[in-house]
Amino acid sequence: MPDLNKSVVKLSKRAYYLMGKRRYNEAEKVFQEAYALNAENAYILVGLGDLYRKLKNFPKAVKYYDMVLDIDPVNVFALRGLGNAYRGMKKPEKSLEYWDRYLQCNRYDTHVMVRMADSYKKMGKYKEAMALYDKAIQIGGNDKYAYLGMGTLRYKLGDDDAALACFEKYQVFDEDNVAVLTMLGNIFQRRKQFDKAAVYFRKTIELDPDNVFALYGLGNCERGLKHFEEAIALWCRVLEFEPENQNLHTRVGDAYLALDRLEDARSFYEKSLKLGFDPYAYLGLSNICLRHAELDQAARYCNIIIEKLPGNARATRQLSRIEAQRSAGGNGAAGADAEARV
Repeated sequence: MPDLNKSVVKLSKRAYYLMGKRRYNEAEKVFQEAYALNAENAYILVGLGDLYRKLKNFPKAVKYYDMVLDIDPVNVFALRGLGNAYRGMKKPEKSLEYWDRYLQCNRYDTHVMVRMADSYKKMGKYKEAMALYDKAIQIGGNDKYAYLGMGTLRYKLGDDDAALACFEKYQVFDEDNVAVLTMLGNIFQRRKQFDKAAVYFRKTIELDPDNVFALYGLGNCERGLKHFEEAIALWCRVLEFEPENQNLHTRVGDAYLALDRLEDARSFYEKSLKLGFDPYAYLGLSNICLRHAELDQAARYCNIIIEKLPGNARATRQLSRIEAQRSAGGNGAAGADAEARV
């Protein structure tokens, strides 16, 4: 028996070493050899659970972790492993069950707390998620994942001030998280602090040149700063990825209209309308006609809007401007762009 135990210990140490080196096929063979010698060794069973979890064979991982709990119901390695395995299987309720049991044995593991909070967040249980993020921050002091989770949740709930505070603390650990940079850009964009928002969007694009969220956001910032040529260039890059983004075709049309490049504007409004009804594209076309003193056509575009959206305030105001211009003799286009979104 002593020789058998020595063999099991030697094999298990070798298997863990191989797993640590990511030599998973070799590790599996050695673990199974050890398991054949002692099928009730919790150390080997946990190792097999961990191995199959790393290989994303989650059902098999669960099988071995369960065998551990049959021997030792409070084995923290198996409890934590089961939570992680069920997470991989996208079964958050089961993950929470085992992580909760784990925390009863190991109350100060902030990593597991954050994973539980993340699961609650995905399930829409924001109160429970918030409480766990708070607890992880209080216990861990500077747990970057707790700050990330809390910041993301606050952002989702529209609490921008709290989200900013969390993201600032998170960025002490990681300044290059693209998702965080994009959220920071969006927060400052919403506040119309376009210069500041642009910094975050540009950094995102440096890290991920084809990030459509950052390209779109930076385009909005350039528009907000009246840099219409730059906005058009950025939005056209987005359209390479999203050629059927109707709203963006209209935005590009609006930017060209602001630059008085009327035929370019018309082209994008027409592309938008090929994708479906858009009152803003029709208003843009109406503005183009108004500048050319094509008053009947300008009014026709407004009436198309009103047919679809009776009482539409912007179309109604545009008709009033058209009638005012008609009364003035049809010359000029004063006030034609007062409703432009740019």
